[in-house]
Amino acid sequence: MRKLIAILLLATGMPLAAQSQTLAEDTTATLTTKPKKNLFVKARDALIKYLDYYDFDTAYIRPTQYKYTIMMQHSASFEHYAIKSVGEKAQKLSVSPNQSYKLGVYFGWHSLFLGLSVNTTDLFSKRHGSNKKTEYYFNLYGYKLGGDLFYKTSGNNFKIRDAEGFFDNDKQYNFRNRDFNGIRVKKFGFNVYYVFNNNHFSYPAAYSQTTVQKISRGTLVAGLSWSRHNFEFDYRQLPTEIQDHMYDELKFDQIRYTDFNVNFGYAFNWVFADNWLAAVALTPAIAYKISHIKAENSLYNEDYHNFNFDFITRAGIVYNNNKFFAGASAVGHVYQYYQKNFSLIDNFGVVNFYVGFNFGPR
Repeated sequence: MRKLIAILLLATGMPLAAQSQTLAEDTTATLTTKPKKNLFVKARDALIKYLDYYDFDTAYIRPTQYKYTIMMQHSASFEHYAIKSVGEKAQKLSVSPNQSYKLGVYFGWHSLFLGLSVNTTDLFSKRHGSNKKTEYYFNLYGYKLGGDLFYKTSGNNFKIRDAEGFFDNDKQYNFRNRDFNGIRVKKFGFNVYYVFNNNHFSYPAAYSQTTVQKISRGTLVAGLSWSRHNFEFDYRQLPTEIQDHMYDELKFDQIRYTDFNVNFGYAFNWVFADNWLAAVALTPAIAYKISHIKAENSLYNEDYHNFNFDFITRAGIVYNNNKFFAGASAVGHVYQYYQKNFSLIDNFGVVNFYVGFNFGPR
């Protein structure tokens, strides 16, 4: 066999020593070649590179040192609606449901979180069917770009919180906390924004615990929003005393409107002690609304186009030593709808209380 190999090598016209060296190099190259990555592995590595990438000033912001997070969170959602007529003797009706609560456990991987939450309100109440709410809130906090996404449908467990301008012989009626099942609400929308001073200011430090703010700093914030709202109002289910004195301007059945807004505001992170942070962000918006009002009376019979003001607010307090963290945060939205005959203010949001820890050093 050796003689046969030697004859074959000589037949190529190359010296035996050179042929032996070439074979050795080919064998070494074959042994040291890394296996090719499949598409899933490449996508995973690209995602990790994107999530872990940062170019902010580490003298002001400390990035997380861990790959994994376990967090428990308790959330309370709220909503409130105020309908008010226009005029010297204005009537105002304020309604809201009882707060709903959720308890969840979440697992984080490189700043991405996945978890399971349970509506504790439904577990311990007798509500069923159309009474149940549907609520989804998603808040993405990047160090340059962020976003909010919400989808919400309300049940029929509203209560009258206040009623102004309804009198009986000059005596104000008292309807506080009276049940009112005449409201159905469906709304969904999103908001995207840019953080200007992203080199020294960190939204994630206050609201997603993936970084730690080391020195107090503020920033300007600007964004764009879009949302759809459907507000059904059956005033015939109000107490008879209110119906008898209600102005025709408030006797509508439905408002549907689309909201486009440009928001611009300011956010501040206050580091008041080691590993402690208090944060607040106020973002007013100029909104353009396209609406349609459905009513039996002749006051409303066309689509309306008008400019109003909206508002987004955030607040939080957190302790984070990069290993363990605990705190609370809140995000609130205010949508204001003004028309020549009445106004509708829609206020909703969520408050979170959380505790968790990081593990798995990078």
